[in-house]
Amino acid sequence: MKTTKQLINIIDLKSQTASTDSFDISFGEIASMYPEELEIKPSYQRLFRWSETQQSQFIESLLLGLPIPPIFVIETEHRKYDLIDGLQRISSFLHFMGLLDNYKYSKGDKLVLQNCDIVPELNGFNYDELPLALKIQVKRSYIRMQIIKKESPSRLKYDMFKRLSTGGSLLSVQEIRNSTLRLLSEEFINFIQRLKGNPDFKDCISFVMENQIKEQYDDELVLRYFTLKVANLKKYKGTLADNMTTFAEEVADNKIVFDYKKEEEDFNKTFKILNEVMPNGEIFVGLNQSKLQKQFLAYNYEAFSLALSRYKDKINLSNKEQIKELSNQFAKLKEDIGFKKITKNENEKRTSGSKYFKYLNKRLQMVNKTIENTL
Repeated sequence: MKTTKQLINIIDLKSQTASTDSFDISFGEIASMYPEELEIKPSYQRLFRWSETQQSQFIESLLLGLPIPPIFVIETEHRKYDLIDGLQRISSFLHFMGLLDNYKYSKGDKLVLQNCDIVPELNGFNYDELPLALKIQVKRSYIRMQIIKKESPSRLKYDMFKRLSTGGSLLSVQEIRNSTLRLLSEEFINFIQRLKGNPDFKDCISFVMENQIKEQYDDELVLRYFTLKVANLKKYKGTLADNMTTFAEEVADNKIVFDYKKEEEDFNKTFKILNEVMPNGEIFVGLNQSKLQKQFLAYNYEAFSLALSRYKDKINLSNKEQIKELSNQFAKLKEDIGFKKITKNENEKRTSGSKYFKYLNKRLQMVNKTIENTL
């Protein structure tokens, strides 16, 4: 237990490492800074989720002079600013001006206001069609810019972005991980995103829903695989999601040894075998009276991918009889009442529950036994 004086000294010391600044800036100045001086990184651009109604209502707020929350930026070594919080607001303004250039809108595309509910008379206008006075008004609207100076430690920048991002409700957990971890290290996130493009992996998870893919659930599945395969989960606490974040941070911070080349080779071989044994996404779906359920099951994903990763070097892809027998035995296992019971999505088995790892071990034991008996 720290004494009061020690606690105050710790806070003072941590505060000194944070180099920050802030000032009010007009949206007209923001327009002139984008994209050379104010950058929205490509990895963040896909997180722009506001509908055109939300964008329109934000522009309406600017015209009415309503209070706008601050934005946060990180100063780079070249004294540019990377936007880390305020993406929805800044992107909406840039779209209204016809300046936004990302995966969804091209430069020159201008937002047409719609569903403005305070001043419905604005509906149907784009920026060019507004009266000059209102054009000036929207560009002269001010917002507070909070700056994390380049002198601040990388870990502080990461923690800042992580806390800002988790305060929102529009992003999935994996989207937040991907964005924040880049502030620690690009290598691990690039590794995950390279592996999710593996053709066999993509085939194996083909029953994952499209809206989940848009929220980077495929990235999450790659991270889940490595977390459960590599991490010492006994030292972690909390939910599986917490453990995945902790593991990713430790890899990015080089706090644990992670052999990128070997792990990538093992991953590719594992999913090549999985896709050969039960192709076209059948490996991770359930069976009911020999009929595919056509629904991706995360518990099946964990059990079959982790178990097979342990035996991959004992399986010969050119031995068609061996592959066929594995396929038959996996199908029988999926029909097994006991296996269905421990892969059913019930409250006590969910990744936020205290019994999750207990049931994970049971699933792995059953798949391990099936593989051993087959080989």
